[in-house]
Amino acid sequence: MWQAFTAYCVPVDEDGRRQVRLDPLQGPGVGGDESLDRAALLDFLEHEAIRPLRQVRTRQARTELTPRYAWRLLQLVDRVLNHVREQAGQPSYACAQALMQEEPYCYANAAALTPLPDVLSDAQCNQLIAYCTALKSLETGAASEWKELRDRCAMALMLGAGLAPGQIRALKMAHVTRDGGREAGLPWRLTIVADGSSPEHQVPIAEWAARQLQLWLSARARLGAEMQASCWVFPSTQTGKPWSHPACHRAAVSRMKALGIDGGAPFRLRHTFAVRQLQAGHAEDDVARWMGYVDTGPMKRYRHLLGAPAEGLV
Repeated sequence: MWQAFTAYCVPVDEDGRRQVRLDPLQGPGVGGDESLDRAALLDFLEHEAIRPLRQVRTRQARTELTPRYAWRLLQLVDRVLNHVREQAGQPSYACAQALMQEEPYCYANAAALTPLPDVLSDAQCNQLIAYCTALKSLETGAASEWKELRDRCAMALMLGAGLAPGQIRALKMAHVTRDGGREAGLPWRLTIVADGSSPEHQVPIAEWAARQLQLWLSARARLGAEMQASCWVFPSTQTGKPWSHPACHRAAVSRMKALGIDGGAPFRLRHTFAVRQLQAGHAEDDVARWMGYVDTGPMKRYRHLLGAPAEGLV
């Protein structure tokens, strides 16, 4: 939303310089009063707002702005412009707020319009698990080889522990619990630090993903002193630097695409983890806690996706 708004309000002039303008939607004054131009605002939502919203990492472009995101953008326009006017002692605009009460925006946040969680099919899960566990060792330590193993292990934790990409990148060695499990030395639990949207919590790891994590940690220990000294479970370089968001995202998307899994957003793996655990018979309270939710409210969106029950942590 900020990207769309700033791209319109901070245009590049003929000399290639940017100049902030907070009144691009302002119409001519009527009776000395300034107001938002309704037609310009609608045109902004339908055309200008979607131009910056490109999926750069997947090389795909969006062709429309959904009512839900248009509502969010309207709210942002309303808050930012009116904040500026408030600071200047001017009356607030009402056009954006009025549009939010009209169709289709007034229904944009209705529960019935909430998009369904996008999850993998059983066949796709089996395909991804087979892919993530196909590598059994690290032969040479070449960058292409250890990064391949790292990426597959990261995807294993997205599907086998429900981790989001940001949680993958923030995972530190101290957050991996190996003691106290059913098998000595096998990682079985991860501690996820608070990130502003969820509190610190712990999540168990499916056994197949735990074994892949064990393989990665063993290989990681042989990649040099700098890698061993790094606090990150998944460094971006052999010198132990943290993994960036774009690189982590690209790794997951590209590998899912290579497997023929269309729309390979990493969060599909997190949603799939939640559904698989509910299918396995785990209580909503437990799954919500593993996902980092403070209550079971978000679990409602998964209920209609549940099929036949499974067994154990999958």
